[in-house]
Amino acid sequence: MESDQAPALDPAAILPHADPFLLVTRVLELQPDGATCEWDVAEDLDIFRGHFPGNPILPGVYISEHCFQSAAIAIYCAATEKSDSTESMTGTPVLVRIEDARFKRMVRPGETLHTQVKITDALANARWCSAVVRVEGELVARLKFVLAIAEETKEETSTP
Repeated sequence: MESDQAPALDPAAILPHADPFLLVTRVLELQPDGATCEWDVAEDLDIFRGHFPGNPILPGVYISEHCFQSAAIAIYCAATEKSDSTESMTGTPVLVRIEDARFKRMVRPGETLHTQVKITDALANARWCSAVVRVEGELVARLKFVLAIAEETKEETSTP
């Protein structure tokens, strides 16, 4: 998928997530080995009611999940590019390991995370990834993690 097609991508159409847990607002750029994504952190995000009330700070786990979702977009798009088909990837990228996570700056309501993810290695269904997160050019976090493409299972339904 070409980088100039990235702004036309809808994260909600790619990721198996929905509001309130869709943590990618837009895809800015796609590379063969990664993606650049953003998340506009809503000022009224429910987590802010209880995470340091009166001095709201975005939890690191949300920053991390934003990175995992951004990497999943890169993985889906790379798989689609290789097969020339929208049905190219069967399975869902899921987190299997966090190798390193360093948080350098707090994120406040209304700020935008600008994230660059790279797929640094692949073996079988595993993808080793790294991410750098910034807000207005300031370093927020660096992460290294592994996502695995898990086979999707259909839930069996019984008919009466």
